[in-house]
Parts: sequence; C-alpha cells; structure tokens
Amino acid sequence: MTSTQRHDHSPAALGRADQDAPSFRYTPAPDRLSPFVTTPAYREAGTGRPAAPPATGGTYSLAALATWFTWPALSTDLFPAPPWSGLERVRHAPPRPRGHAHPRELRDRLEAAVERAIGDREHVAVATSGGLDSAALLAVTARVCRRTGRRLLAVTMDIPDDRGRRPKTVVDRLLEFLGLRCPHLRVDPAPRRWPEPEWCEHGPRFDGFPRLHRGMAELAVGAGAQVLLHGSGADQLLEAPGYMAARVLRTGSPGDPMAYLRDASAGGGPPLRELVAVLAGRLGRRASSGLYWATAWPRRLQERGSPLLTGEVHERACAWEDDHRRESARVAAEAGASWAEALMIHRTFPYDVVVPATGLPEAAPYYDPVFAEYAFHLPQAMRYSGAYENEYLRRKRLVADLLPDGIGAVLPPYRQRGSQSYARYWRLARVEPTLAVERGLLRPDWRTRCRDTFEVATASAVELWLRGAEARGASA
Repeated sequence: MTSTQRHDHSPAALGRADQDAPSFRYTPAPDRLSPFVTTPAYREAGTGRPAAPPATGGTYSLAALATWFTWPALSTDLFPAPPWSGLERVRHAPPRPRGHAHPRELRDRLEAAVERAIGDREHVAVATSGGLDSAALLAVTARVCRRTGRRLLAVTMDIPDDRGRRPKTVVDRLLEFLGLRCPHLRVDPAPRRWPEPEWCEHGPRFDGFPRLHRGMAELAVGAGAQVLLHGSGADQLLEAPGYMAARVLRTGSPGDPMAYLRDASAGGGPPLRELVAVLAGRLGRRASSGLYWATAWPRRLQERGSPLLTGEVHERACAWEDDHRRESARVAAEAGASWAEALMIHRTFPYDVVVPATGLPEAAPYYDPVFAEYAFHLPQAMRYSGAYENEYLRRKRLVADLLPDGIGAVLPPYRQRGSQSYARYWRLARVEPTLAVERGLLRPDWRTRCRDTFEVATASAVELWLRGAEARGASA
C-alpha cells in the first residue's frame, strides 16, 4: 500500500490494528551468553513461536512505533518494541555482575573479539571519533592487523564537539602517537552530501548522524575495506558505574577514595548520592529498590510518553514504558544487586547495536557476546583509578589501560559532546513526518510540542521507516 492509498484512522480501526499493545518482558536466559547476543530474535505474540519481521507486506503497529518516543528509547541505543503487529522481541534477562573476571585478560579478550568481528576479511576499517573508546579499539585492531598481515584504515566523521575540537585533527595526532601509517579518511559533516542509510525491517534507526554513518561506510568501501568496526559498548561495559564509594574505599588504591568522591561531585553526581547508596544497603530489597529508582533515574518516574503522540497511542507507549521500568527493577531486585550493580545492569540492558548503513558488514567488538559477558563481570572497583590525570580517564581506566602511557596528552581530557553539531545536523536533515501525522501516530502540531532535538530526530527516523515499510507493501 502506498502513501496515496486510503487508510482508516478512526479510534476503532486503531484499536483493531493495535489490539496486541506492546509490552516489555525479559525471558529467562537459557545460557550465560544469551543476554549478550545483539542479533534480534522474535516470537509471535500469544504463541511464543519463533518468528521474523516481514521482508515485504505485513502490518505495522502504531502503538509499537510510539515506543520510540519513550524515555528509554530516546535516551539509549534501543529498538524498543518491534514495529510489527503480532511480533515480540525476545530479550533474555541480564545476570548480576559478579566481579569474577580477570582484568589482566582484557587486551587478549578484546583482540579475540576483534578477530571474530573481522573473520576472514583482509581489509579492516575502524570508525574513529577522537574519543577514548574508538582510540583503544583502533590500537587493538592495529595489533591484530600487524600480527595477521591485514590492511587497516581509519575513517572519521569530522563533527566538531561542543568545545570546537575537530575529530579529524585529534585522530591524526592519535595515529602519530600510536605509530600508525594507515590511511585516514574524513567524512564531510554536511548531511546533504550523503544519502540516507538503507531501510531496516527491525525498525526506525537510532544512530545520531545516519547520513554521515552512510558516508563513513561509503568512503570505507571506496577505499577497499571489507568490514567497518565501531567502538560502541565500552561506556556500558567498562566505565565505572557510580555508587562505588564503599567499594573503592575497601579495595581501591590509597588515593582512589578521595579522587573518586571529587569526580562524583564533578561528573558522576553529588557525593550525597554515594552516601544514600551506602545507607540503602542496610535496607530491605523493596525499600532499597524504590530509593534507587527515585535517586538514579528520576526522569523515568517523572516523564511518561511524549507530547508528540496522539491520544490513541500515547497511553500504550506509557504502558510499555511502565513495563520496562518494572521489569528493570525486578531483575535487579531479584538478583539482590547493590546500587552500583543495578546501575551496571540498567545501563547495559537492554541494548542494541546500530544496523549497517549500507551492504558493508559492520561490527562492534566491545559488544561481541563472549567479550561483553567477560567485561560485564569485571570487578567494579577495578574500573576506576585515581592515578590518571583527569576524570574522564579515571572513570574509564580499563579502556585507558589498553593504550600506551601518555594518552592523556593526546586525546581531549573530557567526554566529547556534540550537541550543537547534532542540532545542526537535524536542522538540515530533518524529514517532515507527514505519514506519521496522517496515520494517527503524531499530532499535527508535533513541532510546537517538541522538547528537544532527540524528538525531532526520532520523528524523522519514524517517518523514513514508515515510508520504506509502505513502499514494501506494509500497512497499518
């Protein structure tokens, strides 16, 4: 069915099409690696039989698409609910982080993950941003390429951060520091320079700069690369989670506790939250869990759904969001997790990886299931070290340890933020969501209700997905 064909958008029709309102449930994991597998798996709603999204045709669900406008989807890398009626995403319940993994194995484990991502390909591209995670991935991938005789390529979206630094300049300096002479390609940050990525049956895209992502893939292919590696996942799996004051005091180095509390005040939240976390450990699971959610995730309790959504789908999106919060709280409470462990669980699960922008294979070695399972169980206190010269490196000491001494003088001493570039990109690449309005998903005055650029980006992504789905014969 095309966009010019008639659709019935009455409340009754919406009810018929979306009688299987989306819900969020974790399924018990059959083995220890299942929670860490990022390849989407689906089942039929009601029967539980394995299923797959339709390649053509099919019925999409407006209520499911509305979940893209909830707080979990807007704030994390996530395909929230499958956009197809009658389809559920299988997500396996996360474990409690046990702290039994050995940090000294980190480099070898990541090298093995990189080798699995490369497979038998001979020419490897690494997406480099000038940040710590992609720098460590580049260094580890270079070691693999040297050892195995493969060719290496670096490719960078040259998006200035909020302090005006250009990633291309930083990565050039990084390559010199690492002694690498591989080609380095720059993606022109003008969005109109590149087409939109290919349509994806799993749902609207959630990458921040999708056209530039496609540009990165096209440049890599043009240079002969056979796979593109990304640094996604290091923040979730390797960074110090917060609420670790007591643990750092017990097991950290002598200077770590004071450095940790200073950093908590500057970037990880006020020290009072750390004290509350210590006191909460003396309470029962129910009381501790309630206090944790109000302290760690206040927005999840304050905001429900999006004002862009029509009344017919808004409440169903809110119900999905409530399901997500209850399930997230349940798995942490049943595991008896501390606040630091709960934060590790909730920032890591559920998670997805951005699908490729073109036919070029792409992979995120940090999210390799074997490596992710290992990294998730690394000791929490080992994720922080007061020995590094700035907060960014101290909170990500495991990633920093993958790089040579002196890396702090090469990379920016802060987590790179590109909010201004992000806003500019979506001013230029925004897609008018005419179908989303016509089909009854978004309000006609959606633009005046937008709270931030994330909602503008999501409206554009949903619109492009709807156009692609209907072009392939799908209908509501």
